Amino acid sequence: MSKMPPVAYHYDVKIMPERPKKFYRQAFEQFRMNQLGGAIAAYDGRASCYSVDKLPLKSQNSEVTVTDRNGRTLHYTIEIKETNDSNIDLKSLTTYMKDRIFDKPMRAMQCMEVVLASPCHNKAIRAGRSFFKMSEPGQRFELDDGYEALVGLYQAFMLGDKPFLNVDISHKSFPIAMSMIEYLERYGLKARISNTTDLDSSRRFLEPFLKGINVVYTPPQSFASAPRVYKVNGLSRCPASKEIFEHDGKKVTIASYFQSRNYNLKFPQLHCLDAGPPAKRILLPIELCSIEEGQALNRKDGATQVANMIKFAATSTNVRKGKIMNMLKFFQHNLDPTISRFGIRIANDFIVVSTRTLNPPQVEYQGNKWCGVRNGSWRMDNMKFLEPKPKAHKWAIVYYDPRHGRKMHFNQVADFERQVLAQSKSVNISLESKAEFRTFMDERGLDDVFADLKRSQHDLAFVIIPQFGTSYDIIKQKAELQHGILTQCIKQFTVERKLNPQTIGNILLKVNSKLNGINHKIKDDPRLPMLKNTMYMGADVTHPSPDQREIPSVVGVAASHDPYGAAYNMQYRLQRGALEEIEDMYSITLEHLRVYHQYRKTYPEHILYYRDGVSDGQFPKIKNEELRGIIQACSKVGINPKICCVIVVKRHHARFFPNGEPSQYNKFNNVDPGTVVDRTIVHPNEMQFFMVSHQSIQGTAKPTRYNVIENTGNLDIDLLQQLTYNLCHMFPRCNRSVSYPAPAYLAHLVAARGRVYLTGSTRFLDLKKEYAKRTIVPEFMKTNPMYFV
Repeated sequence: MSKMPPVAYHYDVKIMPERPKKFYRQAFEQFRMNQLGGAIAAYDGRASCYSVDKLPLKSQNSEVTVTDRNGRTLHYTIEIKETNDSNIDLKSLTTYMKDRIFDKPMRAMQCMEVVLASPCHNKAIRAGRSFFKMSEPGQRFELDDGYEALVGLYQAFMLGDKPFLNVDISHKSFPIAMSMIEYLERYGLKARISNTTDLDSSRRFLEPFLKGINVVYTPPQSFASAPRVYKVNGLSRCPASKEIFEHDGKKVTIASYFQSRNYNLKFPQLHCLDAGPPAKRILLPIELCSIEEGQALNRKDGATQVANMIKFAATSTNVRKGKIMNMLKFFQHNLDPTISRFGIRIANDFIVVSTRTLNPPQVEYQGNKWCGVRNGSWRMDNMKFLEPKPKAHKWAIVYYDPRHGRKMHFNQVADFERQVLAQSKSVNISLESKAEFRTFMDERGLDDVFADLKRSQHDLAFVIIPQFGTSYDIIKQKAELQHGILTQCIKQFTVERKLNPQTIGNILLKVNSKLNGINHKIKDDPRLPMLKNTMYMGADVTHPSPDQREIPSVVGVAASHDPYGAAYNMQYRLQRGALEEIEDMYSITLEHLRVYHQYRKTYPEHILYYRDGVSDGQFPKIKNEELRGIIQACSKVGINPKICCVIVVKRHHARFFPNGEPSQYNKFNNVDPGTVVDRTIVHPNEMQFFMVSHQSIQGTAKPTRYNVIENTGNLDIDLLQQLTYNLCHMFPRCNRSVSYPAPAYLAHLVAARGRVYLTGSTRFLDLKKEYAKRTIVPEFMKTNPMYFV
C-alpha cells in the first residue's frame, strides 16, 4: 500500500429508472467508457463510486443502453455528482493504530472494500461479502431439492498491525438453472409429467421452493418477442385449461388464449406460475418457464441441504487453504486496473503469526477426583457428578399413544427406564426406583398429564417426542409457561433406534444440571490468581431471519450463582426486531443479583460479562447502554463490583492454518485447543485476542475473537485468556471444551428457549403484553433455575 495516493474522491451515482437494479453495473460501465473517457472508478453497484482522479463531470450525455442476456434492450439515464464531503483520507489507513477500534477509518475502509471487489463482479455472483463462481460443466455438487452448492471467495478489509485483506472460502446453495418441467420431474414431483398430472395435491411442497425465485419466460416463436425474467409469487388458483382472464373484452382460459396465438400448450392441465407484481396477476404456463441461473436467494436451507452442504464444505485446513489459493488465482486481483490505480498489491501468500498454547485445566468430580483434558475432551470413567442432589427424585416417562397409527412398544419405554436408572446410579443422580408411565393422545391430553404430575409433585418428566404430532416447542410452552414442571425431551426415533450408554450419558449431563446438580468444576490452579466471589454473565440477542421481519428479537441472559461458574439462572426478554443492544439490562441484572444473593448470601465483587453477537461499530453502544444498566442495578443494591466486559465475536473469517499434515488424532490438521493469537492480526491499540478453545469435529476450526471493552478491575490479559479458556470447559451438556465460554453459550440457549415460546404466534403488536403472556411459572424458575439446558 506504499504507492497508495493520499486522497480518493467519493461520488454519488443516480441511475433511473430504479428497476431492474441488476443491470446497474453494466450501465455504469458503459457510462464510464463513453462519458467519463474510460476514467478509472470503483463502483459499488448501487449509489456510490470512488476514484483517485477527479472525474470529468462536464456536459454529460447521460443516456446508456444495456442489452440483457435474453436480448431485451433497457435504457438508463445516469447522473454523477461529487458528495458534500467528497475527499476521503486514505492516509488514515496507516495512522489508525493510534485510535480506538470503534474509531475505525470507516470511509477509507468502505472505499477499499469497493475497490478490492472490482475484479470479482464480472466473474462471479455476489452474495453478502462473498463472490461465488458458477460451477463448471460436470463439476456440479447437488444438495437435493433442486439446489447446488457453489464455492465463493469471502473478502474483507481488516485492520491489524497494518491493513490486511482477509480472504476465506464460503459456501452457499443456489437453485440449479433448468426448465421448470425438468425441476418438477426431478425434484418437485419426482415423477414424469403426463396429461393427468395435477399440481394441486403437491402445492404445499412446491410453493416454498417457487416463492421468490426468478424464472425466465420464453414466449412461443409465434409471439415473436424476447424472453423476460419474472419473480414468482406462487402457483395459479386453477390449471391453465380452467384459469380465466379477460382479453379483448372476452373471458378466455389461458390455454385457449395461447391456442388463439398459434401455440397449443403441451400440459394445459398444469397450473401456471403467478409472477411479477402481485397487483398485475401475470400468469405464465409452466412449460414455457425455466429457473434463471446464478440467483443468490435469501432463504433458509432445509435439513437435507444443510447436511449435504456440511459434507461438501468440511475440509482439512490444507484443502481449505488450497481452495482459497485457487479462488485468488481465478480472480487475479493484482491484474485489475482499478486495484492498481489505487496503489494496492496483494501478497501471494498468507501472513505468518506467532501463537501460544494455553494449558488445559483439570476437571474435578466428586470426592476430589479429577481428570485431565486431552485434545479438547475428557472421559468421566468411574467419576460421579460433583454435586448431585441427595433426595430421590420422583420421575415419569410420558409418551405419545395415538388413536390410530404406529404406537411405541411398551417394552421400549420400559427398556429406556431401565437404562436411565442404571446409569443415573453410576453418576450419582438419585431417582426413585420406578418411573410413572403416562401416555397422551393430543395436546389436551398432554395438559392433563402435566397437571396431574404437578399435583403429585413429580420432579421430572422425560417426554418422548413423536415424529409427527405434538412438537418440542408446544411441550416446552405447556411445561414451563403453564404448569411449571421440569421436562427432558428425547425423540421417539432415538429411544427406538439409538439408545446406547453414550446417549443416556449425554442426557444425564443435562438432567443433573436441570435438577440443580453440578456436573464438574475446574480444579483450582495455584498458578492462577483466584477471582473470589465472581458472577459470570453471558448475553445474546437472536434476531428473526430476513423473511420474518414481524417477529421480535429475543434477548437471553444467563448468570452464575455458585462458587465455580457451573450453576446458572436465566432471564429472557422480547424487544423490537433488529435492535442490537439489550434495552432492559437494568431489570435483568437486578434479578440476577437477587438470585446470586439468595444462593451465596452476599453480592459479587467481580462481574465477568461475556456479550455475544455484537459488531465492532456497536461497542460504544454496549458500553454506554448495557454496562450502564448493569452498573445502575449494582448501585440499586448498594454494591460497586469490578466489571470486565468481553465481546465474543464468531462472525468473522479469520482462520489458522498450521504447518504440517493431518494425523490420526487431528485429521483436519487444526491448531490445538487452547491456541491464542494476540499479535499482528489484532488491533494494536486494543485488548483483543483470538482463541481456538475446541477440537473441531469436522472441517477447519473457527477461532473466536474476544474484545475487552471494559476492565475496571484491571485484570491481566494472561489471566483473562486462561479464565476464558477454563470457562469453555464448563458447558454442562458435554465433556468437551466448546468454542466459546459457557456463560455466553448458555445465554444462546436462553435466547433459543425464548424463541420456542413464540412458536405458533405470528402477530406481535404490544411486546410488553406478549411477554407477559409468556411468563415462566415463577415457582418453577425458583426451584429449577437451570431448566433451560
